[in-house]
Amino acid sequence: MQVVIPDALPAAAVAADLARLLPERAPTLLAWMRAAPAQVERIDPAACGCTPFEAWQLRQAGFRPDAGQPLGAGMGPLHAGERRAGDPGEPVWVAELSHVALGTDHASLLDPELLALEAEEGRALFEAAAPLFDGTQFRADMLSPRRWQIGLPPGMAPRSATPQAVAGRPIEAWWPQDDALRPWRRLLNEIQMVWHDHPVNQARAERGELPVNGLWLYGGARPWPAPAPASPPPQVLEALHGPARAGDWSAWLDALERLDREALRPLAGRLAAGGAAPALTLTGRERLVTLDLRARHRLLAWLSRPHKKWNAWWTLPD
Repeated sequence: MQVVIPDALPAAAVAADLARLLPERAPTLLAWMRAAPAQVERIDPAACGCTPFEAWQLRQAGFRPDAGQPLGAGMGPLHAGERRAGDPGEPVWVAELSHVALGTDHASLLDPELLALEAEEGRALFEAAAPLFDGTQFRADMLSPRRWQIGLPPGMAPRSATPQAVAGRPIEAWWPQDDALRPWRRLLNEIQMVWHDHPVNQARAERGELPVNGLWLYGGARPWPAPAPASPPPQVLEALHGPARAGDWSAWLDALERLDREALRPLAGRLAAGGAAPALTLTGRERLVTLDLRARHRLLAWLSRPHKKWNAWWTLPD
């Protein structure tokens, strides 16, 4: 059994302060981190084109990138899933409805999840943009209110990274500048102009919400055969994801306390009764840590082991 907690490893700037609160707020997780050997993997989103949690998802799904292809390219077909259009053997590109913030010295992408886009908003924006694809080399199919599949001309393969990997970072390194991608940039500019005064964005402005002003293109891998599902399937506990992405570490700590009490403590009880130990995977912005929770007859046996230096990997800089 696998248990995965995305965004369980906080940003380095707050990790030390949060660590001091773990004995009170997350005693079960702390006991495991103190006792279990940890395998630490650094995953650079700039190099891989995806976050550590997305890397785990892709490995779990059996994706293997082609030579020279970043791991994150697999998130195109993974996000498109069974709803993907086109030839089964062609690369799958996905575009996420997004907000690009322009700063004094760089532009940055907001995590699309933080836009809280309603289904009606997504459909209206798609309907406004769809006619712009007519007569171009591109194709658009709506996969969900905030995600489209984009058909690119043969041979067009921009460098890409998922929006979660890019969010909060300067986007210039991922922004396509070569001449071959000029038609895509032109189309994107036309979409942005149509959306600028769109009723959806006007209503969002009246509510104090950020406008949808762009599409973030990523993916590029071909679909692959899905492996046999794991039995039992991994248990993914996503309670920390939202607060971490928003940088709300007070809410993150509250969510961790609930997760520790409602999910990890019962699991510890089963371990104490002789149940099988899971593999516990924690992810952060640039880290993936797997704890070796070897089965024990009683949970208290964990505390008799020498304490592992968990702080050494908990506070690693991102």
